[in-house]
Amino acid sequence: MTATPTKNEPELLERSALSRGRLWYESARQQSRLITRNSPDVMSSRWETRLKALHSVTEPLFIIGCPRSGTTYLGTLMAELRDSTYIYEPQILKYYVRLVRQGKVSRRHAAAVYRLGLRSLVIAGPGHGPRPIEKNPNHVFAVEYLQAAFPGARFVIITRDGRDVAVSLNEKPWHRADAVGTGREPAGYMNGPFPHFYIEPERADEYRQTSDIHRCIWIWRRHQEEVERLRRQSDISQHHVRYEDLVLQPSATLDGLCDFLSVTDESRQAVHRRAMSGRSSSVGRWQDVLDSGDLHVIEREAGALLRQLNYD
Repeated sequence: MTATPTKNEPELLERSALSRGRLWYESARQQSRLITRNSPDVMSSRWETRLKALHSVTEPLFIIGCPRSGTTYLGTLMAELRDSTYIYEPQILKYYVRLVRQGKVSRRHAAAVYRLGLRSLVIAGPGHGPRPIEKNPNHVFAVEYLQAAFPGARFVIITRDGRDVAVSLNEKPWHRADAVGTGREPAGYMNGPFPHFYIEPERADEYRQTSDIHRCIWIWRRHQEEVERLRRQSDISQHHVRYEDLVLQPSATLDGLCDFLSVTDESRQAVHRRAMSGRSSSVGRWQDVLDSGDLHVIEREAGALLRQLNYD
């Protein structure tokens, strides 16, 4: 049975100017708490970082990929870079990525929001330095817009076995049919089986009515198709990481990433120390969770892409 929102709770909420202002406020609060909790050792340099953040943002780093593909873990590693401040999925930018992709705001408007957003968030919760490192999986759909706003931007893109991603996504309420009425995510969508902006419009009804695991592998396929398109863009400064390599072969994988970012020896050592928290048990979890019916659905929706990426 298809879940249906009530008239008072539309599946997609377009936010007013006041509501967007609240997203700015919540994003700043979230950033302040993040830095206080995870980086207590940066207290002495906070005001220096804030002053530097008043200047233009020139070379931000964006961490992108499918949700539950390891973007958060990768972000915690990059938070150790000594010239940077890690920003975790600010609500205001999670809202704007949909507007940008759907063409509901001009590129000039979007660029102004993103420049102000990154600078203000570094000021609200400064880390080791003024360079923003922003983690937001859905920004995989807005790379060209981000590059236009920040010509010196770099992108670190992570890929994970879609079967493990589907299992992990299905453990969250965001896209499950039983989650209707449990909340709303910053881009405006209700939790539940409601197609987000990246789902093919002609298949929207199918998306609403299908199984939870099908929606989850579908989400992986759409994000990963965008990743594969980006691989072919030679004018984008990008570095690709496989989640499995990151947790099973962290030393070599992180050395390649640090080389791409031209980090200092101090930053490289700090990143390697933080990587000791990786969990190899997270690789291949799908084998203990998915049944033959689930695997049939996954094969039909994303089997070709899984094989293309050597996940077979």
